[in-house]
Amino acid sequence: MKRMSSDPAMRDAAFEQNRRMMDMAQLRYEGKREGFAEGREEGRIEGRAEGIEQGIEQGIEKQRLETAKEMLRNHCEDQLIQLCTKITASQLEQLKRQECSEPAQAMTKLQFQSADH
Repeated sequence: MKRMSSDPAMRDAAFEQNRRMMDMAQLRYEGKREGFAEGREEGRIEGRAEGIEQGIEQGIEKQRLETAKEMLRNHCEDQLIQLCTKITASQLEQLKRQECSEPAQAMTKLQFQSADH
């Protein structure tokens, strides 16, 4: 080390090499940081788009089921309901069971309310 410090050319070369290594390390660090930031932003954008798409799909499915319920209340035929709403036979059967149980539940609520008065 004494030899390097006594020779100005060697000392300058060592300092220059050290500076280049530190610059490279700084560039790698900044590059990683920028890459992570870009990746996070892309992830947010993709996640938001997927969420919107999923919400739209859920809304469409909910509307199909609501339409099918309304058609059931109006005594439409099963085939017509399936044709118009694009729901499956099992979904239609499930809706029928729900529709049958909902009026019974509503009557029970009314009976409890009238008993309270």
